Amino acid sequence: MTLSSARLAPQRGALVSARSVRYAAGVVLIGAGSYAFAEGGKALYLTGPAGAFWPAGGLAIAVLYLGGLRWWPGVLLGDLGSLLGDVLSTDLQLPPGVVLAEAAGDMARAVVAVVILRRLVGSRAAFDRLRHVGAVLVAIATGAAISATVAMLALKVAGDLGSSEMSVFWRSWWLGDLSGGLVVVPLVLAWARPLPPEWRGRDVWEGALMIGAVVGLSAIALSADEPLTYIVFPALMWAALRFGPQGATLAVTVAVVMAVWATSNKLGPFLEQTPSDSALNLQLYITIAALTTLCIAAIVSERRRASLELAESRARIAAAGAEERRRLEHELHDSAQNRLVGLQVHLRLAQDRIEPRAPEAAATFADLMEEAEGVGEELRRIAHGLAPHLLVTRGLVEALTAECAHSGIAVQIAASDIGLSAPDVEAAVYLCCLESIQNAAKHAGPGATAQVRLRREGDGLEFSVHDTGPGFDRRAIPEGAGLAGLRERIETVGGRVAVVSAPGRGTTVTGVVRWPPRAT
Repeated sequence: MTLSSARLAPQRGALVSARSVRYAAGVVLIGAGSYAFAEGGKALYLTGPAGAFWPAGGLAIAVLYLGGLRWWPGVLLGDLGSLLGDVLSTDLQLPPGVVLAEAAGDMARAVVAVVILRRLVGSRAAFDRLRHVGAVLVAIATGAAISATVAMLALKVAGDLGSSEMSVFWRSWWLGDLSGGLVVVPLVLAWARPLPPEWRGRDVWEGALMIGAVVGLSAIALSADEPLTYIVFPALMWAALRFGPQGATLAVTVAVVMAVWATSNKLGPFLEQTPSDSALNLQLYITIAALTTLCIAAIVSERRRASLELAESRARIAAAGAEERRRLEHELHDSAQNRLVGLQVHLRLAQDRIEPRAPEAAATFADLMEEAEGVGEELRRIAHGLAPHLLVTRGLVEALTAECAHSGIAVQIAASDIGLSAPDVEAAVYLCCLESIQNAAKHAGPGATAQVRLRREGDGLEFSVHDTGPGFDRRAIPEGAGLAGLRERIETVGGRVAVVSAPGRGTTVTGVVRWPPRAT
């Protein structure tokens, strides 16, 4: 052994030892959590050894999905600890063989569900897509079917379950695992991700109010004599629509915990004459509430993501258009205009040389120079239209002021210190205001005036163009290409615009856009 190997050996041993200690601690912690969840599920043994609501199965799936299958000893440890209590229980007195079979079925349930989930959605299910909800449902239902089948056959072989009871036992076990998994798995996976912006700032108060609504409506539903079981659903929809998967899973968990607690204490609307019917009522309530809320949250998240992707796509298109306009402006200025200037210089030199000998030909050269100068002015006008020089160098207010000085109607500009912003955003607002002023000049009539207002509000810009023309009835006149163009131009940079008009009250175009500071 070399000296370096001798030095590395203790370090390697210490590293292995530290990893082993951390792994053992993790296994113990997972085992304790699984045991606690299993003991909590035993509080609702309405149908003999088949729990009406079994959250421990969902916890095992979530742990193995997030942490990896290497944590299976912790899940097995907690499951065996809980099942050992069933062996020692004077009420159940399960044979050891049945306990081992149930433990094997529970492990198979978790492993199969995790494998299916990873195959269908990958390593991170965020519940922000409808297919994630479907994948979790398939995974949990398949794993629960395995566990229920193994437990049913084990009890049948041991003689603790009659043939007439097998279907009811299997249904109760399967629905108990399914309902528990649909509550715990989405809750753990959704909250394993970073908090979205909705859960920070002032919306926290709305979140607290939403949870309060879930608690209050659940209390009413569980204590009323009338059938008000599903009165809590509006609050669950609120959570799904406003707070996405995290709010939806939290609201469902609160509602389910209250329903389970009430039923385990012989309270609430789920109690029936037989324990199996009571369990079925509760299980169906939990399953329907969880699936409905998760699906709505996933659909809302998909719509939000599609909206953001559309806004980003529009922004890229606008930026590409602005970049193309700048390229054309540079091409016109640096190439075409420079060549025209050179042509004028050569024409002047030729005119100076030929004028003493042929004055008539010199006049022709003068006409050619005038034509070249006209072409140059036309190119400058086109380049100015592509990217106004003042807009690029001095900003929106000065560009509008200079352009409105040539308008067919009197235009007043009221603006605060709005600063400079991104070129594509400035160009969109500039063109929208100019088109609104041009529309006013065309349709408002002689003597009409227009007023442009620009105001910073936080990180956005509010703008409006109001004219004193006759106005029009928005309901009687369909939106034309001009108004559609205004809306599309502003929406391209992530803003919104509205047109307000009424006969005798003029027309007002208002809009708001994000106003990021211009990069140096």
